[in-house]
Amino acid sequence: MFNLKNGVCTLKVVEGMGPKGESTIAGLIQDEDLEQIEADDKLKRLPKVTKMGVAAVKEAIASSGLDVRHKKVGLFFGSSLGATGEKLYQDSIHYANQELYRKVSLIFSHYANYHSITAAIGHYIGARGVEKTITTGCTSSLEAVEDAILYLKSGKVDVAIVGGTDSPICNATTYAFAKTKTIPLNQTLEEGAVPFQKGSKGFAMSEAAGAIVLEREEDAVQRKADIKGEIVDVVSNNDGINIFSLDESGDQMLNALKEVTMGRMPDYINSQALGIELNDQIEQRCSKQLFNHEVPYTSIKSMYGNPFGVIGILQVISSLLSLQYGFIPPTIRTTRRGYEEMNIITETIYREVHEVAITNHGFGGNNACAYMKKYIKS
Repeated sequence: MFNLKNGVCTLKVVEGMGPKGESTIAGLIQDEDLEQIEADDKLKRLPKVTKMGVAAVKEAIASSGLDVRHKKVGLFFGSSLGATGEKLYQDSIHYANQELYRKVSLIFSHYANYHSITAAIGHYIGARGVEKTITTGCTSSLEAVEDAILYLKSGKVDVAIVGGTDSPICNATTYAFAKTKTIPLNQTLEEGAVPFQKGSKGFAMSEAAGAIVLEREEDAVQRKADIKGEIVDVVSNNDGINIFSLDESGDQMLNALKEVTMGRMPDYINSQALGIELNDQIEQRCSKQLFNHEVPYTSIKSMYGNPFGVIGILQVISSLLSLQYGFIPPTIRTTRRGYEEMNIITETIYREVHEVAITNHGFGGNNACAYMKKYIKS
């Protein structure tokens, strides 16, 4: 929470990552951050992306005080690229193409199967109920929340552990996004991967994992849980355009946000703006048409970059902290150039926060928006 409240940038310029040796901007989790997980012999062979997910779920369960035994536990995890950025995965593809059978890893199939991530997390926590892996691009973990809510409302699960994990940074992803001109090459932290700033040439790829515990209100109250907030609704849709095209109108994002807000004026929008001009302009359109630029906007991607399928759950977690501790996190680094008419928060605001709306967009055209409220004991 310290980084969030104080606007600390966790990104860095990484030299030589580009296809012609250019620098780019990225957010990396260091191996020492996973030392406790690495010490467990049962987890050593798992890919980094899974270890990150295990660490996040372990923290979420500890924070919730939840005993998962004797409950119908649902595990819902989102991931956009799974373990495809891992060296073992990339090497195995290379060896297979070279017909070097003996060099292909024995556990490649587990790395290639996205659901192996969720299954491994479920095994680690002893959950044997519903397990779902959602992969809808950068909206994956927020849509995992949407699915979990439906399962809770139907009574199919007693409690849902929901999150996301992605570790996508490798030559393949760097080169692919460089080709589409959506990552910043040879830009400084003041210029590149900056939400709501004309001239930013793309987003910062980053690694992350996050998880929360969701319950029905009556169940949480009964076990005297420390309730962090209420997720009122999640609405998702798709732009419905050709996969090789981009929706420049933002109509479907506008529709999703309109449906989830239902005419309400949240205290702020925790937005998906990430430094790609088209995406950020869609946020600007939503701000104008739905709120006449009166509602404050912010983007935590200015601090953490875009960890693909994890960003939705990070936005949920940051919004819960905001609701609980009374602050609006800032969009750091931006000069607001090109977005002057918007109400963009660039310095932390400390005040009571009652309602937050979240916007999220994924590669492939998926949009997901959530509405969250401060929990008031009845």
